[in-house]
Amino acid sequence: MPPLLIHHLLYHIQRKFVINSGKRCLCRCIKSMNIIIGKEENALFEKGAIYDCVIKGEINEQLYYKVYGDEFTLSCTEKEFHQNFLIIKHKKTNEGK
Repeated sequence: MPPLLIHHLLYHIQRKFVINSGKRCLCRCIKSMNIIIGKEENALFEKGAIYDCVIKGEINEQLYYKVYGDEFTLSCTEKEFHQNFLIIKHKKTNEGK
């Protein structure tokens, strides 16, 4: 089997595993996100801070990410996630044991 085909198959197997398990991880914010309410500006996610994250599954063949901040939860696509966050560690769970 050609190496490119093997790589492609492994990629899809890994995606299916992530989709079915709801993979938990930690991510680092690479861009601050703020919200303005009235005249007050509050940080939703701060650059350099580490947050819990779950890679939920596929919607229209895209991965769905959920990032848990101190006060807010962000749901986003894979592209949006990688524009603002970097996965730094996958959490191990005891699910299925």
